[in-house]
Amino acid sequence: MDKSKCEALCDLYLYTSKFAYRTVKQEEIAKALGVSQQTVSRVLKELETSGWITRDLTKDGEFIRLTPEGEAKLLEILDEIANVITKHRTLKIKARVVSGKGEGSLYVSLPYYRESFVKYLGFEPYPGTLNAIIYDRTSMENRVLLDMHKGIEIPEKREPDRILGSVKAFPASVGGISPSALVIPSRSVHPKSVIELISPIKLRDALNLKDGDEIEVEVYV
Repeated sequence: MDKSKCEALCDLYLYTSKFAYRTVKQEEIAKALGVSQQTVSRVLKELETSGWITRDLTKDGEFIRLTPEGEAKLLEILDEIANVITKHRTLKIKARVVSGKGEGSLYVSLPYYRESFVKYLGFEPYPGTLNAIIYDRTSMENRVLLDMHKGIEIPEKREPDRILGSVKAFPASVGGISPSALVIPSRSVHPKSVIELISPIKLRDALNLKDGDEIEVEVYV
């Protein structure tokens, strides 16, 4: 395994994932990584040659995405990292509160999910999620590591007219409030940099939060 290319793949993924709702220029990536734009260009070319990313030209610039091979390689690397930290049972994530799009309120209110949260998490959630966007590297790494952990799996349910996707949940403390949980719906429209949190109470009100406020989440894995 080429260590430098693997590190570059992780860095590219982690730094671009945190910019959830806009494009990112090479100069921004270069500044975040502390390298030159020439280095970023060279690394992107190496990753493309390895078949780990694709680069498509658009009128707005380059669109870069992981290939299936690149995603597999990334998961392999993250699995190695996860094995190193298995003794650590708590992952901390810092993020800034953002307004959601209403999907959280919809699915948390569905009887199947509401009853499942009671069954698997031990509490009935307030009908809505608190959304927050991760902005620092360590927190983003911890979020990605959650994909390596089993968590509490709420299985998919097939109904006559729709499929209710599975949800992975992790017990958590949000700003010191517990019980709470970080939930990862399999059909989420959000990038990995956006986390969704549930609790028996409305977290925004309990913590007096507004968009842009920072929260710290302790996730139990």
